Amino acid sequence: MDKDFEIEIQEESSDKQDSIQLPMNFLTFGEVENDDVKVYIKQSVYKALEKLSLSDTSKELGSILIGDYCQELGKTHVVISEYIEAKYTDASASTLTFTHETWDYIHSEHERLYPNKRIIGWQHTHPNYGIFLSNYDLFIHENFFNLPFQIAYVIDPIQNLRGFFQWKNGKIEKLKGYYIYDDIGKSIKIEQPKVKKAELPPTRSSKVTTILTALLCASTVFLACFVFSLNGKYEEQLKRQEEILNDLSEQGDVINSQADTIEKLQEQLVNGILDSSGQTTAADLIEMLENHEITLQNQEKVLEELKAFVENSKQESDEAKFITYTVVEGDTLAKICSEHGLDYKTNINIIIELNNIKDVNLIYVGQKLLLPMGE
Repeated sequence: MDKDFEIEIQEESSDKQDSIQLPMNFLTFGEVENDDVKVYIKQSVYKALEKLSLSDTSKELGSILIGDYCQELGKTHVVISEYIEAKYTDASASTLTFTHETWDYIHSEHERLYPNKRIIGWQHTHPNYGIFLSNYDLFIHENFFNLPFQIAYVIDPIQNLRGFFQWKNGKIEKLKGYYIYDDIGKSIKIEQPKVKKAELPPTRSSKVTTILTALLCASTVFLACFVFSLNGKYEEQLKRQEEILNDLSEQGDVINSQADTIEKLQEQLVNGILDSSGQTTAADLIEMLENHEITLQNQEKVLEELKAFVENSKQESDEAKFITYTVVEGDTLAKICSEHGLDYKTNINIIIELNNIKDVNLIYVGQKLLLPMGE
């Protein structure tokens, strides 16, 4: 059996922390609680997201929020200075899914445009559904935006509502207020819904007064009918929203079940490698898979990718080294590849198939991944 290809197992993890200059020119919207995360969003970003949310109200739209954060006097301050539109998503009137192509685009634009800034949260729309996080939204936030400073921003462009959500005491809670800021010297102008004042009718003759009184009575009856009809539609909307939430809850259960199965298969593969005295050649691993010593749902694809990886090493005398990496909070496959000096597009297939990953957007804290070592 050829011993030229060896797999080495190592453990790695990482963490980062910085400080920033907080905005000096800002306006307060809502009621900012003392112990809440302090969110500052730049005026140009706020207006751009408002415009984006109105561009298509037939489905949910989203974006990634870019900026930075700091801790001062025990308070978390988050500053949103840029955004990246989430393109290539799978979206409907009540759901938004970030696809493989979406994350590729986001990470590419992040590195190209804002390499020195962080992903500090995400934004999506709820056309005519109000401001809340559905079960599926909570799943996204808990798995992809689970760092203490990362936030969610929801806009309902039809009802003209918007709100931020924070991590507080390990739970996701809605903020009561936030700040809109701009550079010093620039005025901050945010259009609010206009409310017209009722004009008092001028003094008329008794005949005109009688006519106006009759019109007023007719308007009152019409308004009562309209309110009754509106109340019925509102109840229908609440019922529909409840049905959607129930469907999303069932989807979440299926996703969790699939995640458990994937995790067990990954552990089975990693344990099979570790049981062979800490070192296993690529040839040994291929033979184990072909002899069904380790069973994977996508075993044939694993073999294909592993053999392709061996062929791409050019010379069989070269060592094909692997490491085991433990996923930490905030990790994505693109980020992990970047931190380990791996070309994402070249290595993603072997990483996906070797670790039995069904969705590149679904990795979990504590999950062990086999990675080819960068040069």
